[in-house]
Amino acid sequence: MIEYDSFIYLDVYRTGSSHVLGLLPSITQEKCVKAHRHAALTKAHPLGFVAGKRVFTTVRNPWDWYVSLWAYGCGGKSAIRRYLAAHLGECELASLYDRREPAPSFRRWLYLMHDPAILQQVMKEHLPQSGLAPVIGLYTYRFLRVTTRWPRILLRRALIASPADALRHHQRFCAYHEVLRTENLDDDLAGFVRRNPKGFRPEAAAIIGKAGIFRQNASDRTLAAYRDYYDDKSARLVGTRDQFFSAAFGYQF
Repeated sequence: MIEYDSFIYLDVYRTGSSHVLGLLPSITQEKCVKAHRHAALTKAHPLGFVAGKRVFTTVRNPWDWYVSLWAYGCGGKSAIRRYLAAHLGECELASLYDRREPAPSFRRWLYLMHDPAILQQVMKEHLPQSGLAPVIGLYTYRFLRVTTRWPRILLRRALIASPADALRHHQRFCAYHEVLRTENLDDDLAGFVRRNPKGFRPEAAAIIGKAGIFRQNASDRTLAAYRDYYDDKSARLVGTRDQFFSAAFGYQF
């Protein structure tokens, strides 16, 4: 959660948040007043009120999100890789982040990321603590944890027993007004600035357009397209456990 005088950005992990955060200082006329990376709005505003500020977030195709998270881990930067390193042998960890055989390596990692027993062993917080690991995927949980109100209290198995419940939870406790898609991030951000000019520089949209020319993905991928990492079984796994994104935003494989 990144807050300025006129707006708040809910920065969901691996959805282009670094790009947005890199742009904000150059396109705003305001200073950042609060910064809690990848945190819910209610961390800074316990009652959920934002005094008229416009709240936005970013979202990504779930199949692409998992590939991005895996590729980021291949560079040794991912917190999840550090969690795994503390519990797995060196050879086993290497097999999960093997750029020489990216597709089978990614799939081994993906199945592990959807195994509640493994998550309970290596993460021991957030998703395992919520009891939701058998119900929804890691990305669904992370998105809801940042973009809904009071996730520490309400994002629990007692209230969410199915992916359909996750969608209803989002509809009821959604904390943002607008969502920008990573696939069209610069255009969507420029559009947001035009619709909500308060706090932004007059030339903000032009600055965003120029920055987009030089934008790079922080993850290092081996294969050309995210679909190349999947087979039918692994694609169905994400489609089932993270079906929230198809229902809420229309994403398809």
